[in-house]
Amino acid sequence: MTIDVSQIKVFAINFVSVLGNIMSYAIFIRIILSWVNMGGMRQPGRFTYFINDITEPILRLAKKLPHRIGMLDLSPFTAMLIINLLVYGLVKLITFI
Repeated sequence: MTIDVSQIKVFAINFVSVLGNIMSYAIFIRIILSWVNMGGMRQPGRFTYFINDITEPILRLAKKLPHRIGMLDLSPFTAMLIINLLVYGLVKLITFI
């Protein structure tokens, strides 16, 4: 059984795309959870801590860029844009190799 280079490329492209989608969905879920937990009555659960842990590194980078319009924090949307640009660039890089 031999593995063709094109199969490795397809796997790498799928892996990068799925990982980017998972990160984008996790950021979106974090946005929704922040709206739900705004009342502060309940303690955040394990799922909220998990989502915060996996999204914090990319959001920390996005918060270094200008990200506010008045009271509206746009860093999650900036992070999603960064993720999509990285996925697009990596897919293009993989296809040219």
